[in-house]
Amino acid sequence: MSTPIWPVVTENLAEQLSASQGGIVHAAQLLPYLPVSLGLIEATLDQLSASDQVTKESNDGLTSYLFKESMDQAPHKFAPTLCIYSNEALDDHEFSVIAPEVRKQIEAELAELATTDAWPADAVWEHELIYLANNLTAPVTASKIAGHSRLSFKKVEQRLAALKARGIIQCERKQNNWELPPMRYPRPPYKRHDQFIRQFPGALQEETEVRLLKALGLSLLILLLCFALAVTARVPFPFVLFGGLSLAAIVFIKTFRAPPQPLPSV
Repeated sequence: MSTPIWPVVTENLAEQLSASQGGIVHAAQLLPYLPVSLGLIEATLDQLSASDQVTKESNDGLTSYLFKESMDQAPHKFAPTLCIYSNEALDDHEFSVIAPEVRKQIEAELAELATTDAWPADAVWEHELIYLANNLTAPVTASKIAGHSRLSFKKVEQRLAALKARGIIQCERKQNNWELPPMRYPRPPYKRHDQFIRQFPGALQEETEVRLLKALGLSLLILLLCFALAVTARVPFPFVLFGGLSLAAIVFIKTFRAPPQPLPSV
């Protein structure tokens, strides 16, 4: 494959988005536009900050990138009508900043990158948590996010803490309210990104592990109940053993093969 264009598209997006925000841009603000991980975005922006025109800063716990050439521009709505890479006209410019052919090339490049880089494993939960944190009503607590997430409460807490340590999201301690930089992440672009990211096995590894543990737990519970029934009700042991194993096997298969639960509308 030729030189990838996704880093260039990421740079162009960051530059144009910063121009609408007084020169400042945050890594999380790019997620609604690209099906990539925050790690890939941060790596690209960090390379830009090595120049004299872009500065990496930390303010109120959030990491930001300051594009000096855009500092004097008045803030305005970010809604480009031309592709940020090819300058082709966009039919629907709301959260579609690249032309369809450019998107196809980027997705092909990201698919190739996924064979050597585990970016989908991070991207799947990063998009999920950023989407929820951006759309749930305040105060956005960890428990509220976990109530809508496909992750467990413990995993949500761990992931949020990791994002906070990287300066992606901040937490107001008094109300335990998680806050993002100003942004919008509507459901349509989230569903589009999530569908693309989840096609890679690495993105489903953690979810598969959760389903496996749940299936094993339910199967074991069934076997224990069957043995208890054999002892208390004096049901013939061979009958209980055969019935319990059969029922446990059915529950295990159904639980493990259950399709992933879609995120509830928020």
